[in-house]
Amino acid sequence: MDHTDVTYPLPQPRQPREDGDSTTAAGDRLLARIQELRYLSARVLEGYVVGPHGQNLTVADACGRAARLDDLIEMEQVRGSLRHRRVNRLTRVLTLLTVSVVDLPIMLWLATSVFNVDWADPFGLPLAISVVISVLATGGAASALHHLGHNLRQHKNDQRQLRWASLSAGSKLSLGTVGLLVGLMGVLMFVRISTEGLLSGATDLAVLMAVLVAVVMVVSATLVFWTAFRDGSLEQDDLRHYSKCVRPHLATKRAYEDQIHELGCRHDLLRRRAAREDAIGGSG
Repeated sequence: MDHTDVTYPLPQPRQPREDGDSTTAAGDRLLARIQELRYLSARVLEGYVVGPHGQNLTVADACGRAARLDDLIEMEQVRGSLRHRRVNRLTRVLTLLTVSVVDLPIMLWLATSVFNVDWADPFGLPLAISVVISVLATGGAASALHHLGHNLRQHKNDQRQLRWASLSAGSKLSLGTVGLLVGLMGVLMFVRISTEGLLSGATDLAVLMAVLVAVVMVVSATLVFWTAFRDGSLEQDDLRHYSKCVRPHLATKRAYEDQIHELGCRHDLLRRRAAREDAIGGSG
């Protein structure tokens, strides 16, 4: 027999395994989900938020403005400016306690004295009127002082002091009016307590007590104003607003990125397992 008549077996095509097909399908689904998450992650920065002045901004624009404000504040702080420093929480709590524990009881005592509340039988219309007037007077004065101090922060120098020369005529008038009202409140307390002391015969003690209460009222009112005045700056307010607006969007973007990373790791595992199975099948 001639050697040309010898036939050699041809290699048979390897049949695809069902588990390999399922691995490929799972990998395709993972890639599709990864592509979708990447699209959603990119779209997050194109969403809209409301800026501190009511303007519509994309999340990317808000992040850019927040970064520029942060750079500006940090640069001024490096130069020694204290203008952007915020008042700590303890100071704000102490200010609120001063108004609630000191100013309100003193004002309530003054109102009950004016309306002649009978403490033997205090419950009635005079006490109700005294409580309402004392709460309104204390809360109104504290709110006005806080609002005025908050609005005048733009006239604060690097040492957190008021620049009187930069104030407008309206601001000077408002500040002078509030100062006059605070002074009148202190004078009123002094007159009322000294009068009570004179009627009781304790003249020296009454005058001393009247001076003490008047000084406490003036110091408390000044504390409310300066706490609001020294608390941050307009730039700091804008930075906090931008940060608050973009924080949930950035958290969503981070969640998408975490899912992309997790699915990418799962896809790599499937790809390596499929490669090992192909190598084992080829050797078999």
